Amino acid sequence: MPERGNVFITGATSGIGKACALQLSELGYRVYGTARNAPSIEELTASEAMAGPATAKLPYTLFRMDVRDEESVRKGISFMLEREGHIDAVVNNAAISVAGSVEETTMDEVRDQVNTDFYGTLHVCRAVLPGMRGQRKGLIVNVGSLAGVMAIPFQSTYSACKAAILGLSEALQLEVEPFGIRIVVVEPGDTKTGFTANRRDTGGMADGSPYTERFRRVMAAASKSEQEGWPAEAVAKKVVKIIGMKNPGFRYKPAMFLQRFGATVRKILPDRLFHQILAKFYDV
Repeated sequence: MPERGNVFITGATSGIGKACALQLSELGYRVYGTARNAPSIEELTASEAMAGPATAKLPYTLFRMDVRDEESVRKGISFMLEREGHIDAVVNNAAISVAGSVEETTMDEVRDQVNTDFYGTLHVCRAVLPGMRGQRKGLIVNVGSLAGVMAIPFQSTYSACKAAILGLSEALQLEVEPFGIRIVVVEPGDTKTGFTANRRDTGGMADGSPYTERFRRVMAAASKSEQEGWPAEAVAKKVVKIIGMKNPGFRYKPAMFLQRFGATVRKILPDRLFHQILAKFYDV
């Protein structure tokens, strides 16, 4: 099967990122995936020297990179460029979620969330843009969320980061369009992945917190909706389709109909009425 291009994916060990890496590799793309818990570049290189790429038992190259660390990101992008010469597409997928009230979530937790979900996306965009400008083409897919359109109670920082990704992407598209670079925002709705189980509750909620009862109801509703949502493979299929397009649009919302409908009526309904609908959905 002929290779279709070189794709760089963050958060590629689980969920949407892993599904994208597997599907793209199957189609003949050359894929490099990153994660915090993957082998380091040095470990990967040593392993390949001993036994070849098959040691990883994956159809794509996976190595350690921390999107929170700008130098780590630069090193990761340089590693792929040294091996492949150019990068055709990027999928900014890495994200975490800390659940808790605005009042009680610790500032360290807020910073870690912002550093991963927003600054991580920004770091990768900044690192990959010089090469894309030089080749006068490239595609950056930033994975946002419908949570950036319809904020989730007790996941305020996550919602804020995803809203910020939309603003960053829109401004960036206007800046880089003359260089032949396309920016696409993919905003999934609730998706069935390990993200639900990996979500951390804030350490700042004290015993006897005034938010505890409502927090538990909201998180139960959110978790149930996620596990009944689109499978990661379906969202990845949409991302893969976008990467294969000659002229993709700017914004896509792979989600169940009611969630897409909710994002649409959000623009029409009075804010207070829409908040009442969200409160009922999340049992808050």
